[in-house]
Amino acid sequence: MRIITLIENSPGVPGCLYEHGLSFYIETANHKLLVDTGASDAFLYNASLLGIDLRTVDSLFLSHGHYDHGGGILSFAEINPTAKIYMQQTAGLDYYAMEQTGPKYIGINKAILHLKNLSLLHGDLELDDELFVFSG
Repeated sequence: MRIITLIENSPGVPGCLYEHGLSFYIETANHKLLVDTGASDAFLYNASLLGIDLRTVDSLFLSHGHYDHGGGILSFAEINPTAKIYMQQTAGLDYYAMEQTGPKYIGINKAILHLKNLSLLHGDLELDDELFVFSG
């Protein structure tokens, strides 16, 4: 297994972009996966810089429904319209953070919920002998 951080709060490899958010690229024996996409499409730039072709990813998993983990999903879907996208059904709910000026929306872009390759999960899922998704 190979795991590469594509985006996080610090730059890591010189030249890589960074932001509040998280994205991992994972290669297994049978799969090329993306877990989260950060807050924007910056992970796409970093993947290219690191020599990772995200058009070969077969599955994207969203850990939870906050913008800093799913902000790049629509950009990913543009470059890879065939990858399956998995998220728990609750990831599409409205999420807010309280700030001094009042509530701030921190959920995902609702357009994600209309992607044709999206699978909303209702609990755990066994995809194959190698991949299991466990809901928390």
